[in-house]
Amino acid sequence: MISRDAILTELLEIESLLEDDLLNDHDRFALHGAQQALLNILEPDTWPQASQTFYRIDNRPSEAASVLLH
Repeated sequence: MISRDAILTELLEIESLLEDDLLNDHDRFALHGAQQALLNILEPDTWPQASQTFYRIDNRPSEAASVLLH
């Protein structure tokens, strides 16, 4: 397991990279995602719990099921 000090070091490195004005948007978004993930590891209680509800992509009710319900 990675130590708290190593995570803090990585967060400092990310902060310094984010200060670069020449950083493109794709890289900036990726760094923000990494930063959020590392912060979540350090302070998991500060993040809302993920939903336990899962949906399939393109999961629409069929007409037959709709007729049975109404």
